[in-house]
Amino acid sequence: MDSKIIQKTPLSEIRARSRETTVNHPYAPVIVTFLFFCIQCTMFVCSSFFAISDALWAQLLYKVLSFFMSVMMGLFVMGRTRYFALLCEEKEPGILNLFLGFRSKPDRVLLAACIFEGIYFITTLPAYIYSFFHPLSIDDVYHTSIAFGLLFLGYTAGFFITIPFEMLYYVLGDFINMPFKKAVRFSLWLMKGNYMRFLGLTISLIPFEILGWLSLGIGFLWISPLIQSAYAHFYLDLVKQKQ
Repeated sequence: MDSKIIQKTPLSEIRARSRETTVNHPYAPVIVTFLFFCIQCTMFVCSSFFAISDALWAQLLYKVLSFFMSVMMGLFVMGRTRYFALLCEEKEPGILNLFLGFRSKPDRVLLAACIFEGIYFITTLPAYIYSFFHPLSIDDVYHTSIAFGLLFLGYTAGFFITIPFEMLYYVLGDFINMPFKKAVRFSLWLMKGNYMRFLGLTISLIPFEILGWLSLGIGFLWISPLIQSAYAHFYLDLVKQKQ
């Protein structure tokens, strides 16, 4: 995969492109985001039904089922990334692209989801084990703080570990016939030398995330398309770099 690398697009330009994309398409991305959130909430509610006891076996069952639900959610994550990639290419994707993961060799998509969820499962496991032996309680600030600290460190570690794979869903959607192992290598190749750029883009989008939470989550219907468009433009820029 030797290639001549062109000049990298500034992150400010990528964010400007994402804003332009969302302004030019004010309705359909919001509908796609709403459908995605509805599916995500349904998955979460279904898995929460299994949190029926504080016993170890029940907690382990809940963790395993939550992992399974998260892996299945990967099918929709892939569809969403493909939708926004097409949108950023001005190809007017249909809303049904959200379900593309079920039609585009889903075994590859599920394997990709297993990579992401498996990493986060391992990195956050110490927090869940600690909270089992020291149940969260408002009255026990010490142990509760440690549990949340471990959880934060786990998610932070998971984020940094998964950075090389962040373009995997885009690659799977873009190259339907590409074998999974080759898609993983292709994602690693795209991200090579771009880890800090991706980290910088993610950090620059945090204020939008905060606005979403301050709006009690309602603002995410408009903020999420902006964020997804930014990541899609980042992917398209990586492909352009290495062509």
